[in-house]
Amino acid sequence: MRNRLARTLAALLLVAGASVALAACTPTPPPDGSLPCNSSIDVQRAAGFDVSLEAQLPVAGWSAVPTQVDSGRECSEARLGPLWGAGVRELRSAGAIFDNPDQTGYTLVVYRADELTLDALAYAFERGARGGRKTQDIRTSDEIVNGWPAFRMTLINGDHRQVIVLFSVPSEAPLVRGVLTSDLPDAEVSAVVQEYSDAIK
Repeated sequence: MRNRLARTLAALLLVAGASVALAACTPTPPPDGSLPCNSSIDVQRAAGFDVSLEAQLPVAGWSAVPTQVDSGRECSEARLGPLWGAGVRELRSAGAIFDNPDQTGYTLVVYRADELTLDALAYAFERGARGGRKTQDIRTSDEIVNGWPAFRMTLINGDHRQVIVLFSVPSEAPLVRGVLTSDLPDAEVSAVVQEYSDAIK
């Protein structure tokens, strides 16, 4: 289930060359994140790659136990896609995957880049969705999460219904947080988003 969920969520952004969703990987020693981020690196991801960013995920007090927590970075123009045009040259992210027995699930994510904004990341997600061959029924809206600006996108990706909610806390800039879900009912999506935002407030 873990790999299926991760592939489903990651495929949304890969169609546009901006893979800023969490991708599963086999546990290995983390790459050296202190090296300059350049096109020869492209992408790096592993558990413990960016411990400080992983620590931004409130998994210690979460209502469930994640099946995977890891972090990484995107470096190349091909990987960053629309974010490259927004001035982002290195996007770091950390995520925690939560699987459900009924083959549904969600990922808590936090993104960080010097030039990152909620609008830029939301645009990258939406462009990725609209460029996908298997995506349809794409709907977006601006929202408020616990008093903070947020973006929601709902779509069908292949055989899966995905809901993505991104939100930013002004005091945490340039961090942007997100919840990526696969085949969850709207009430459960809202509950996860609320729990995430409550945990950091």
